[in-house]
Amino acid sequence: MKRANVVKTVIIMALLVGGILLFYLHLTRRNSEAVSAEAAGSRAVQEMTAAQKLVAEAPFKEYPSTPVQLVKYYNDLTVCLYNEDCTDDEQKALVLLMRKYLDEELLTNQTEAEQLIELRKDLETFKKQEIKIYSVDVTPSLDVDFFNYDDHECARLYSNYTMKGIVDGSMAYNTIRQVFILRKNEEGHWKIYGYKNEEETGDIQ
Repeated sequence: MKRANVVKTVIIMALLVGGILLFYLHLTRRNSEAVSAEAAGSRAVQEMTAAQKLVAEAPFKEYPSTPVQLVKYYNDLTVCLYNEDCTDDEQKALVLLMRKYLDEELLTNQTEAEQLIELRKDLETFKKQEIKIYSVDVTPSLDVDFFNYDDHECARLYSNYTMKGIVDGSMAYNTIRQVFILRKNEEGHWKIYGYKNEEETGDIQ
């Protein structure tokens, strides 16, 4: 082999090795940036409040397909409002989410502003008495009462809210049973048509 050919071959091999090294470094840098971005995103999610997570996830959440699913999600929003130290903006955002699941007739009975005023009165009472929602139980799917009313498909189910608070210096518990009436709208979505307390037991007043 002539010397010129040997030199040419060495140069070509050096260029190939150099190209491979540059490509490897490029991939390594991209992977490192991707991992850093993923870590930053994960850290940001971890630092979000419970309210912020619910609000952020809402646009990607499918509409609840059953009465039980709807009431359970509605309760998730309720528990967040009453148990977490939400800001005014977070309270408003959660109330707006809750109103998405209310029947049109129920919405006309109370404006968003009125609902926020009532909510903040309740929250002040909870704060003074150090009350927290301890647990929530919803009627099992098999026990939901389906019926027709005024040409609408309706459903009746219950939520039991167990709360704990301080009474006379000691921890006390109270359970409230709330009945929910839901009805389907023209789009086939269940909406909360009404709700009220049916039973209350315990020491918290």
